[in-house]
Amino acid sequence: MWSFEESPNTACFTTTHVMREGAAIKLVYHDADDGAWQFFSEHFTEAEDMMVVALGQVVERDPSVAVLADMPAGWMAQRRSLGAPWQRVLQYADAPQVIVDWSHIRTEADFYATVLPQCGAPEWHGKNLDALSDSWVSGGINKLGPPYAFGFFRPESISPTLHTFRDAVHQLAEDSIAEHGGRYLSPEER
Repeated sequence: MWSFEESPNTACFTTTHVMREGAAIKLVYHDADDGAWQFFSEHFTEAEDMMVVALGQVVERDPSVAVLADMPAGWMAQRRSLGAPWQRVLQYADAPQVIVDWSHIRTEADFYATVLPQCGAPEWHGKNLDALSDSWVSGGINKLGPPYAFGFFRPESISPTLHTFRDAVHQLAEDSIAEHGGRYLSPEER
């Protein structure tokens, strides 16, 4: 009986190590952004080792991955060896959190005073969107991250004069996640 929500012919990502060399699958990702499944062994993977195959082919190769069918998007599972129990964990669970309650932000200065300490930004960090892009997207500036776990709450409560700024901040968070990984916090995690 098929246990995945996705059909057996759904494309997923794996490697030649798994499919051609028979390496044990030890790491599985269910991506948050697009719901894609990824299956990896312990081998270092180069671009030329990547394969796109049908999900059914992976399950046929290693039926033990079927127990992960109910794993929500945004989670990953790992195990020490073939036959060992899977350990599930939220992807980027240990990423530094950047939490903004927009109802407390009255000015751009309020935003930077709230966010920069959460990122471990140096004192000389600029208080403008270009500098924020440098630290969130380019990386290598702050003591913490990227990647980040972003929590933007009550965005509708901000002053209309800051809507464009708020939207630009949200876009930088999207760019940061696209570049470095990371995730968005749910309201329950706040």
